[in-house]
Amino acid sequence: MIEVAQDWLTEQLAQQRELVLIIDSLAEPDPIKALFGADLMPDYVNLYLGTEFEDMAEVGPWLVRLHNPNAELIQTLLNTPESDWGWLASADHIDLATLAQHWQERLLVDEQEQRALYRFQDNRVIARHLAQLSDAQRPLLLGQLNSALCWDGQAWQSIHNPRPGLYPAPFDKPWQEFAEPEAVTQAVLRHNLEQWLWQNHSAATAQLAETQPLSNWLDAQLGQAKIWQWQSLERIQFLLQYQLQPALIDHCAWTVLEDETPDLHFARTCRELVKYEALRNENPVQPNANKYQNPEGKLA
Repeated sequence: MIEVAQDWLTEQLAQQRELVLIIDSLAEPDPIKALFGADLMPDYVNLYLGTEFEDMAEVGPWLVRLHNPNAELIQTLLNTPESDWGWLASADHIDLATLAQHWQERLLVDEQEQRALYRFQDNRVIARHLAQLSDAQRPLLLGQLNSALCWDGQAWQSIHNPRPGLYPAPFDKPWQEFAEPEAVTQAVLRHNLEQWLWQNHSAATAQLAETQPLSNWLDAQLGQAKIWQWQSLERIQFLLQYQLQPALIDHCAWTVLEDETPDLHFARTCRELVKYEALRNENPVQPNANKYQNPEGKLA
């Protein structure tokens, strides 16, 4: 399958087009560190800088002008698309400031009357959306880019932009109407939750990341939320927030009581852990979690 990627790269260079990497910094291993280490970052933009999401810049998408497509690291990236590091694109001329503005105007999508970050740096998301857009719609997403090379999770896809150009706001967002497969939805959820953790619980998240891969920990928490049928974002975030605290990981409040519904389980767990945390903050001597008295007056 590497032949598709190599043929695309050869074609773009033959047409004397300039190249840009759209990097997902949450990929593992971190491609940004590798690009800096290979001296391939003379010209780049972190797309969250200068926006309302600047405090999440560490986990945001990057644009990197590619001056040396024959570099060993670029070949490594093309040979390992399953790491979901991002995607490649070409244009007759790349002005990074203009290109950054284009994508910053597309950072958000509306989901059920709520704003959500658009994961265009995820190769699986962009490949699926570009494939589903009509020829008339595709320029709205790609803007001045002539062509894109994306790994869709199974194979390399090269996608042509029929009308490269500037498409400033306001504009339609037909890509936000597409229903995503469950695997992609879960991947986006994990990404958004990881961003939420870094933004709201950065110290605890950094401490956890020193001991284990954050993605593995997140998968375990999402698996537990599924077992407990805690499906709402509020309940998942509650689970993550309190599981980040070592003193609460094995608290007896997490245990589902006999005949307890998911709603009752969540409500009770929330009451008990919030109260326990308040007591712990008030008392310099931490109470024993296994001997905590719950609001019903029963010894847990």
